[in-house]
Amino acid sequence: MKRIVFFVFLCMVSTMCLNDSSDTPQATVVREKQSPGGSIEQIIVVHFHRVHQCTCCINVGKWAEETIQNHFPDEYESGKIVYMDVCVEENRELARKYNAYGASLFINVVKDSNENITENMIVWQYCFDHDNYVAYFKQLLESLLGG
Repeated sequence: MKRIVFFVFLCMVSTMCLNDSSDTPQATVVREKQSPGGSIEQIIVVHFHRVHQCTCCINVGKWAEETIQNHFPDEYESGKIVYMDVCVEENRELARKYNAYGASLFINVVKDSNENITENMIVWQYCFDHDNYVAYFKQLLESLLGG
């Protein structure tokens, strides 16, 4: 009986926290053909979630925003890096654009007016480890800004 209850609980938590993306570490959706070279105009970080969020989901969004505001204040203030917190049930149009169905973190690098939308799956490894999450996400944004 305990196994059945545990299994049902596990299924419920999985449904709340996971989305329909593939099992690959990075799922990429390129919206337009990218041209070689050019400079990054903007980085848009979008945390998608459902109305009811688990702690892991909350942390992924909260720590992404915190990292951007604390480590990239000039880029954040100027709009070069944008953070968005979006409920998929409340903004279906944006969720459809990003192909988001549930809890997810997407990074949209706008370069030469072309969008390169990538779902970042790695952040979920650190959803209960604040310091490693911030270190990873900071390094990721630095590499995007530098290249």
